[in-house]
Amino acid sequence: MDTKRAAAGSLFFYSPVTNSDGGANKRGQGRRERGRSSGMSREEEEIRQFVQGSRAAFEALVLRYRQPAVGFARHYVRDYHIAEDLVQDCFAYLYVYPDKYNFRSSFKTYLYTLIRHKCVDYLRKRERRKEYASVTGEAFQPEGRPNSREISDPLPGPEEQVLALESWTAWENRLDQLREEYRSALYLVDVDGLSPQEAAAVLGKSSAGFRVTLHRARKRLRELTEKEGEHEQREWEERIREQRV
Repeated sequence: MDTKRAAAGSLFFYSPVTNSDGGANKRGQGRRERGRSSGMSREEEEIRQFVQGSRAAFEALVLRYRQPAVGFARHYVRDYHIAEDLVQDCFAYLYVYPDKYNFRSSFKTYLYTLIRHKCVDYLRKRERRKEYASVTGEAFQPEGRPNSREISDPLPGPEEQVLALESWTAWENRLDQLREEYRSALYLVDVDGLSPQEAAAVLGKSSAGFRVTLHRARKRLRELTEKEGEHEQREWEERIREQRV
């Protein structure tokens, strides 16, 4: 089992599959073509092959979901590198126990539920370490880089970097002013693109209850945005008045 977990960890930082096993790749391609010809999407076929134990299908799912999964975990733990580690653990669990997925929800919903539980467990343990440090007088040393909240995730180009440093940072700062359930609801639906039903399943809420939460979260975020806009407008008017004096 530990060997399989180690293999899954190496696949998390996976580079595209080579054709070293030509026969296996041809057989896999034939299965994918048969799946698509029967009306099954490529993703659905990959998921079914993964549950049946296909390593190639698992690799494809890692490639498909790794980036959004790390983004979701970072939303909880506020550190890109810790988020990577937690998501890697979740993929390792999937690799060892593929039959745990029962198709009752979408694969993304199932994966995000695992990630949420892993992140919540990590945060609880970190809080307990803080409490222990306060009692014993030891210095608490958080994991990850200092001030990692302000450090941008690795991005490929300057345009994305500008977007991350300006628009995304401003949006995250507004999210920080919201309750945790509001932040999660907005992230899952408005950032990650999950349906309200899928997001409700990830957060363990009823569909109706989640829609109420999402409505309140959007309303509160809109109020914060309008308040910031009014503040910026007042600052601009003040600068104009100072220039005229």
